[in-house]
Order: sequence, then C-alpha cells, then structure tokens
Amino acid sequence: MIKIGICFSKEFIGEEPLSHIDRKLPVYLHFLSLCQKQDWEVYVLTRKTYQGKGIFAGAWLFEKNKFKLVKKEIKIDLVYDRTAGLKFPLEDDSGMKIVNQRNFKILCWDKWQAYQEISYLMPKTFWVGEQDNLLSVLPKIKTDWVVLKPYNGLKGLGVFIGPKKEALNFKFPEKFKKYITQEFVDTSLGIPQIVDSLHDLRIVIINSKSVWSHVRVPPLGSFKSNTVDGGILKEVDYKLVPKSVKKIVSDITPKFYQKYDNPIFSLDFGFDKKGKPWLFEINDQIGFPRWEMRQRNVFLKELVKNFKEKLEDDK
Repeated sequence: MIKIGICFSKEFIGEEPLSHIDRKLPVYLHFLSLCQKQDWEVYVLTRKTYQGKGIFAGAWLFEKNKFKLVKKEIKIDLVYDRTAGLKFPLEDDSGMKIVNQRNFKILCWDKWQAYQEISYLMPKTFWVGEQDNLLSVLPKIKTDWVVLKPYNGLKGLGVFIGPKKEALNFKFPEKFKKYITQEFVDTSLGIPQIVDSLHDLRIVIINSKSVWSHVRVPPLGSFKSNTVDGGILKEVDYKLVPKSVKKIVSDITPKFYQKYDNPIFSLDFGFDKKGKPWLFEINDQIGFPRWEMRQRNVFLKELVKNFKEKLEDDK
C-alpha cells in the first residue's frame, strides 16, 4: 500500500502529533481522511526521526480518525513538507517524493534568489548582506521609506518598515545576519471591492490554478500584516481579484509548474496608490483555511489531486 505523510519540524510526544495545530485541527483531520479515501496509508511525521531515502524511525499512523504511534522504521512514498526550512529534506536525497521539491523551497526561502528570477514583478530590491553594508546600500533606495528583510526570514520576523533615516539605526537580530532592502510600496488606498486600507493579498496556487485567496490587514499603527503580528485575515472571492493580478498569476504558474514539479505555493501582492500590483513574496508554506471558509474543500481536494499526480509520475 502507498504510504504518504505530512511532516513537521516539531518533536512530537505521546499520541497526539497535531496538538500544536489548535483551531485548524478539524481541517487537518478532514484532509487526512480525504487521503485515506485514496487507499493510502496516512502518517504524521517529524523530521526529527528522518533517516534519509524516505525512511522515518517512527511515525503516527492515522487510522479510524485516531493516531497510533508506530515505533518501527517506515518507508514513506510521498511526503507533504510542512517543516518551514532547509533542514529537511536532506540535500541529494533520493527514494522519496516530496511536496515541494527542495529547489522550490530554496527559491521561496532565499528572497534574493526569488528577486533574480522575477524582479520585473517586485519592488526594486538590493542586496545588503551584513550590517556593515547598510550605510552604503540605503542611498540606492529612491523611496523615502524603506523595507529591510532577512533574505531568509519567515512570518515577518526581523523585518523593518519605516523612514530611511530610522533604518540606519536598525540593528540586525542575531538570528538573521544577512539582509535585503526594498523600495517601500504604499498600499494604504487598498484594492477596489476588497479592502480600503493597508493590505497584503495572498493567492494560493495548487495544480497551476488559484484555489484560495485572502487579504491580510495589519493592526492599527503597524505595516506588518502577518497573523502572528496581529494581522486580520479575510477570505476573498477570486472573482473580485483585479485582472492585473490574475494576469500575473496566469503568467507565473505554468512556468513554476514545469520547472518545479507542480509546486504548492502562494503569491503575496500589494497595490500602490496608482492601482498597480507588486509581488512581495513567494511562499511554499501555506497555512490551511479555517473550517468555516468557503474554499476549504477546494483547497484540500486540490492538495490530494496534487499528491496523486506526483505518485502517478513514479509509475
């Protein structure tokens, strides 16, 4: 029987490997059930037990809507990677199908590499590197405000958004030693029919098509829209998404489909005061919709379809 698993970084203890999921747990359980209906053996995995070549030293079998700890070695045929980093999978690993491929994870993780690939869609960006280079690079930015980002950061951690003068005093956190800098895009006028304020519009792509869209709005006094920073998330009907964004999506997705083995990803956009969309980031780690969201089942069923396609490619 084909064995598939969803892999996290967290080291699990006991019989409840999804205890960290919180309010989205019903969505994850439903997803695992959909996978079971394909006659797959379904597991929850942690990279802490990974041995290489698709072998995990223990996992949690999902069976009859419950988890069972399996302590023996298990060879997994396809892994859905939710580890959010480059510690998994191993470089030059073989013997296991992975969603997404490592080269696509690198593209999303390395914001400077992403800029090299699709710079024509993104705000003007410069490589800073280490703290000492900041003084010489900032004058290249033409906007009064500037964005400083760790080139390999996630969830808005370590990001500075503000006047260039204040950016000179920004100290790179110990965790992030190398940065990029971008020209600031003022999104305060919003997007027609969607939002009338600062925003971050996310389009989720599975199987080369949009399956879920939402807008995130930062809390008052902030420019960070990440939910961990207090951003408010609202589901958006894709019919309302401007044609300018849909064109970018339709241009990018077939290229990524071919080059990166049909990846699962999202594109984050912001609209400037002239109504032009700018692509802020590509993300390979996509949070699941909440249970009450309209596109929940579309999202989950397309995930299963993605897995089936990758497994069939191996036959």
